[in-house]
Amino acid sequence: MTLDDLIDALCAPNQALVLPRGFTTPHSYRGFFDELAFEPMEGVSVGAMLGDAWSARGETFTAHKGGEYTMTGDTPCWLALHGSNGGEEFTPELLARMIAAGTLPTTPATA
Repeated sequence: MTLDDLIDALCAPNQALVLPRGFTTPHSYRGFFDELAFEPMEGVSVGAMLGDAWSARGETFTAHKGGEYTMTGDTPCWLALHGSNGGEEFTPELLARMIAAGTLPTTPATA
């Protein structure tokens, strides 16, 4: 998925959904410095992930071994720890599984 694909897909679900497996903190992917990765994170909302994805669009990141890379809407995206060349490439199926596992936060009962 490109960054624009990811942003578009994150606009559709309920923004309050909290995912047991989500992401945060965009950075240059070590596997391909000109591609974008997000740090895996537990317990993050779809809205927070959308905010992180939007924040990466047009942003310039310094790669692991140097060099500056500006991320565009056409930039491929990964789910990977900072500095790792492993991880998973974002696909529609991966994102669909992540969102399907989401739950809405519960509100405490009032007396």
